[in-house]
Amino acid sequence: MRRRERLTGFFIIFILLTFSAYSSSMNVGGRSGLADRQIGRTSQINAGQNSMRVLNNGKQKFNTAVSGTKEQLDKESDINSSQSLNTNSGRSDKSISLDQAADNVSQNFKNERKETKIVTEQREKNTVQNKKQDQQKTAFEKRYEPQLIDQVKVHKVKSGETLWDIAHEHGLNIDSLIGANNISNMNSIKPGQEFKILPVKGIIYRVSPGESVASIAGKFNIKTETIMRDNNLEDPSGLKIDQKLILRGAKPEFSYQDRLDQKFMYPINTRITSYYGPRWGRVHEGLDFAAPMGSPIRAVSSGRVVYSGWATGYGYVVIIEHQKGLRTLYAHNSKLLVRSGESVGKGEVISRSGNTGNSTGPHLHFEVQVNGRPENPLDYINR
Repeated sequence: MRRRERLTGFFIIFILLTFSAYSSSMNVGGRSGLADRQIGRTSQINAGQNSMRVLNNGKQKFNTAVSGTKEQLDKESDINSSQSLNTNSGRSDKSISLDQAADNVSQNFKNERKETKIVTEQREKNTVQNKKQDQQKTAFEKRYEPQLIDQVKVHKVKSGETLWDIAHEHGLNIDSLIGANNISNMNSIKPGQEFKILPVKGIIYRVSPGESVASIAGKFNIKTETIMRDNNLEDPSGLKIDQKLILRGAKPEFSYQDRLDQKFMYPINTRITSYYGPRWGRVHEGLDFAAPMGSPIRAVSSGRVVYSGWATGYGYVVIIEHQKGLRTLYAHNSKLLVRSGESVGKGEVISRSGNTGNSTGPHLHFEVQVNGRPENPLDYINR
């Protein structure tokens, strides 16, 4: 009988404990969700444990166990509910933090790409700008870099000086003086006479029609790069007729003795209308002969035709090389009768006079070129 009462009492206690745990879980259920079920299971386990304590301690400790269990369950329920809320809140916060982190990473990546693009564009812009500035600077420096032709000095002859004295004073040689000046008589110079002094050993050369940097370099056996550098040339094909160049290391091809031995005939037997020398604010570099349209023009000496064709300013022109360093030029023709490369004899008709190029009327413009520069033809014509 007593045993049955004990079992009945234990059963009632178990029911009360279960109901109490259920009520507690219902009070917190709206906030805890799945975590509350775990609390309920925990309460049941705790209740069972407390029940076992009651069984072991006897009937006297029943009320204490019930009260302690209830208080403990209430406390644990509050704690577990708080933990559950914190857990759910933590999960929610973690979810939000992950989303925010992903957004931040994406935004940072976009910002980095944008900044990289801006930096790259700025670098490209700076590179282009620096390149333009370098090109402008290079063009400026090339434009204003002094050429050798601009460094030519002038020496005025003093009483008692000779050409050898002048050459020695300036560290040059006789060839450099001959190559830069019109010297008809090396043994007879006068005080006050002026001579060009080159900054280097070489000659001053005047470009003739049909010539190029390559042909001039080959003629004097020097490098094209040297000619272009010394004369600040950017385009080797951009030479202009009558342009003056300094040829470093070149020697004059027509010597003083050659000048004494060479005498020319007249290209046409008519009067001279304009002489060599200053005219209209510049130097007239030849002789003008009166020549009615179509008059025959003759070679003043034998030689080889090096150019026959059109040249700016000269019109139809013939150039004959009689020997190295000595040429004659015949301009403003109406008709050309010889071709480049042909050999001609002294007195041979080479063209017909005309009015082509820069001309004010039918006439012949005749030049004598020594080492590429025009000299007074009267010093070479046999009168």
